[in-house]
Amino acid sequence: MKKTNSTNAKVKKSSRLKANSKRTRRKIDALEKKKIIASLTLMDDLFMQVVLEEQACTEYILQTILGKSSLKLMEQRLQKRLPNLHGRALVLDCLCTDEKGLLYNIEVQNSSAGAIPKRARYHAALMDTHTLKKGEKFSKLPESYVIFITDKDVLGEGEQLYQIERIIRKSGNLFKDGSHILYFNTARQDDNALGKLAKDFKEANPKEIQSEVLSHRVASLKEGKLDREGEKKMNVLLEKYRKKAVEEGIEKGLAQGMQQGLEKGLEQGLQQGLQKGLEKGLEKGQNRLALLVGQLLNAGRMDDLKRVSYDEAYREKLLKEFGL
Repeated sequence: MKKTNSTNAKVKKSSRLKANSKRTRRKIDALEKKKIIASLTLMDDLFMQVVLEEQACTEYILQTILGKSSLKLMEQRLQKRLPNLHGRALVLDCLCTDEKGLLYNIEVQNSSAGAIPKRARYHAALMDTHTLKKGEKFSKLPESYVIFITDKDVLGEGEQLYQIERIIRKSGNLFKDGSHILYFNTARQDDNALGKLAKDFKEANPKEIQSEVLSHRVASLKEGKLDREGEKKMNVLLEKYRKKAVEEGIEKGLAQGMQQGLEKGLEQGLQQGLQKGLEKGLEKGQNRLALLVGQLLNAGRMDDLKRVSYDEAYREKLLKEFGL
């Protein structure tokens, strides 16, 4: 009889935990949407993809970086996958073609590791591979531009815009193979067109964005001035953003937290979960982390929210701070 009562009590406790977790998740979802939308900038690659769906925005960015005010695009494809049967495939943030047939690949890179020179080389190589058709002459290969928009000065020489070209070493003349690689360093914000664009890339408030076309687009996305299709795309973006955060950190942090928490006993119920199985322990730990995420969102502490996804010691410090 005692065993049955104990089992029933555990079932009821588990149900309460699930119900609490669902309520917390709903609150977090509402706060999450509001907080995330307010904090997004053009340096967030997922948000950038939605912004660039308005082709005029892509044109403006290319015109400014390349100094070609007359540049007009014929076609653009976002998240274009370039398969490779013999090696690593690529998914390009934005692949464009202008009226002259020139190719442009725009990549937003917040991580220095994501913008190493050999990656730029590989982007250019796969673009070439997927452009020239079987039997076509090499002279038909279009001029191409790989443009990395970086959060920091990846190449470390203090330049605002790096323009990389192959040269003939002895003479210093251009090799003229039609392949161009550019690094736009948004950490340097001079008082010129590129500097203004760099500031716009890091500005979350659309009213402070200096470019009219970018400001209008960002405002329409953030202030909800969208048609049904636009609203759907923003919801998809937010879901992707949430999943990306989970995939890149929160779940990893949670897994580490579970391991440590199971040893220390995150809560009495979690300790019981260790004894009865990892699944129940994870459920309790998720509820605890969800509460922490909710507290951070309520407080508008977005930097702390990102940090807890990878800094175990800091996560434990915040759990104690909020009494969790």
